[in-house]
Amino acid sequence: MASTTLLHENDSTRVDSTLVRYFYDKLDNQQLGDVKVWDTTTLSASFYDPTNPLFEYYQELSNSGHAHNNLEFYFPTSIGFNNNLISYDKFIITKSKVLYPIVYQPFTEISYMMGSKKEQHLNVLFCREFLPRFFVSLNFNIDYAPSVYQRSYAQNLYFAGTFRWNTKDERYGLNGYYVTNKIDVYENGGITHDSIFVDLIETDKSVIPVNLSGASNLIKVSGFGVNQYFILSNSDIQTEKKNGLGRINYSFDYQRNRYLYKDTDPTSDFYSKYDPVLNTDMTLDSLTFYTIKNEISWNSLSYGKYDNDIPLYLTFGAEHNYTRHKGYKEIVTGEQFGEVAYQNIRAKAGIIINLFKSTRITGKGELILSDYHAGDFILNGQWKQFLGTYKRNIGALVFDVNLSRQSPDWFEETYYSNNFRWSNDFSPSTYLKLQGAYETPWFSLGIKQTTIDHYIYFGENAKPVQHTGTIYITSTYAKLTINVKYFEIGAFASMQVTDHDNIVHLPLYYGKVKFGWNINLVKGISLIQPAVVLNYFTEYYADAYMPATRTFYLQNDVKIGNYPFLDFYLTIKLKRANIYVGYTNIYSLTKVNRYFTTPHYPMRDSKIVFGVKWRLYK
Repeated sequence: MASTTLLHENDSTRVDSTLVRYFYDKLDNQQLGDVKVWDTTTLSASFYDPTNPLFEYYQELSNSGHAHNNLEFYFPTSIGFNNNLISYDKFIITKSKVLYPIVYQPFTEISYMMGSKKEQHLNVLFCREFLPRFFVSLNFNIDYAPSVYQRSYAQNLYFAGTFRWNTKDERYGLNGYYVTNKIDVYENGGITHDSIFVDLIETDKSVIPVNLSGASNLIKVSGFGVNQYFILSNSDIQTEKKNGLGRINYSFDYQRNRYLYKDTDPTSDFYSKYDPVLNTDMTLDSLTFYTIKNEISWNSLSYGKYDNDIPLYLTFGAEHNYTRHKGYKEIVTGEQFGEVAYQNIRAKAGIIINLFKSTRITGKGELILSDYHAGDFILNGQWKQFLGTYKRNIGALVFDVNLSRQSPDWFEETYYSNNFRWSNDFSPSTYLKLQGAYETPWFSLGIKQTTIDHYIYFGENAKPVQHTGTIYITSTYAKLTINVKYFEIGAFASMQVTDHDNIVHLPLYYGKVKFGWNINLVKGISLIQPAVVLNYFTEYYADAYMPATRTFYLQNDVKIGNYPFLDFYLTIKLKRANIYVGYTNIYSLTKVNRYFTTPHYPMRDSKIVFGVKWRLYK
């Protein structure tokens, strides 16, 4: 039986000492109660691939570790310089994804998977309190994925380290992080003719010809940051039950991105319909930029601790952003050009209101006041109405609104490489999303309406294009999570429609379900769970992938979909260890070779996988 420990040295509340929770970003979020519980369910143990989580569905290439694209319509709402690489987002950890574990004893979790062709995935997370109130966490991940297809190898790794500390009276606190990512992938441009695969002309996948024979992408992203707070009121107000004067926060963040696309055969027919090749001997397209952010803010938090139930929370502040883009190397002469510095100052504000123990209203916004992208803004708001109270209810009605004005991203405006060059003068886009849902801890049902004016996308020439009118996307969705004595179910489904299906290609329906049956061996200690996973999406013109720019773009030649991806797993739970063996893409055994999620990139064949997910304490 797990032991208990004091929740706080000045608190009589006791909790399970094996409980692991976590929060993101600032220490303020822990105090506000914006905290999540570590997932220890048997059902989720076998989801080892970041691009194959339980409640999301992604386009993939022929192997793990490569570029991916969400089947749910996604429009990145960010203002200022965008240093995110969307097509590799699931493999890159940056500040927004760095988690700070809350533990009551030393904690380690090891996740390991081994598949065919020596494929391996390893993730290790460690956290402990090294000194009083000084916590350190270390997270290492490596994905090694050879492939049966030519030039489809991938090796990705990341490391993240965090620390947090506060004074005994909690008047001052400090947290920080360091991250480094390296993605090294071969690019094959897909197979040359789908018919070779679909019609079983060649059954040996390793000899099926591919479009690119010497291309690769190297992606490096690293950074660090610190955040600190100071409460303006003396700690005596804790006993006097006063609200206090709030706190001051200051944060500093640095991030460096480097992308290198290399191809030993720039004259390949794969590039023939794009811009003329400048260097016919070798492609070495390099991009480097770094971003520095400084933010100072005030908020109304004092010494109190909350469980997402603070009566009133206010915050406002300012942030300075500076980015230096190293420019491009002129391919013929070798001279560097186009180096530029972007900077701006933005105002930020937020509010949380909790009323009558049943209503929660939140809002936040950002406005760029000067220089790069001045006038751009983001506003997010939510009304959450519990049908009952926070603690006792039959669910909640949740209404969200997101509104933004954002100027074209630097990549959409100007780019220069061996095979692609453009210079655009696009107008700002306006984005509005309205969303309503009914939510319970185990079920949610919702609808959302997205409206975008002057939408920017990558057209059939794999270059940015701007639609001058307005587009609309409507989607309905449902999500189910059940964990009872004898079985576990995790499932989601979505329907999407748009009034501009000529420029926004989406599957009408898509979804995923995993059903597991629990067979107890020793009550509370061990069980066996056989489980099946079904993934499905309807047929549509899925976006194609361009390795040279690391982007997905519009195509109208090939439809894919209407294929059931079926996996089977057998998991044995022994105390805190989940050991599983799986057989994936079972339906491929029928030789109906239509298992694509991206045009010209067949998905992985059926294979056996073995893995373990093990939590250790002390």
